[in-house]
Amino acid sequence: MEPEVEKRFARIESLLHAMAERENEIELRFNRRMDRADQRMDRAEQRMDRAEERMQKFDQRLEATRKLVEAGMKMLVRTQTGLDRLEKSVEALVNSMKRGGNGARHS
Repeated sequence: MEPEVEKRFARIESLLHAMAERENEIELRFNRRMDRADQRMDRAEQRMDRAEERMQKFDQRLEATRKLVEAGMKMLVRTQTGLDRLEKSVEALVNSMKRGGNGARHS
C-alpha cells in the first residue's frame, strides 16, 4: 500500500478507535445515570409503601374510633332512657307520698 493511503487508513482507524472509546464512556455514564435513577425509583417506591401502610393504620384507627363513638352514643341513649324511666319512677313515688296512704284505698 502507498504510504499516503496507509497514513489515511491509520488516521481513519485512529478516529474510529477514538469514537469507540467515546461511545464506551457515554454508555458507562448512561448506565451510571440509569442505576441512580433506578435507586431513586426504588426509594420512592419504598416511601410510597410506607405511606400506604401509615394510611392503612390511620384508616383502621379511624374506623375503630368511629365504632367507639357509635357504641358510646348507643350507651348514652340507653342511659338517657334509663334516667327518664328513673325520673318517672321517682316522680310517681313523690306523688304517691304526697297523697299519703299505703295505696290500699283508691280515691
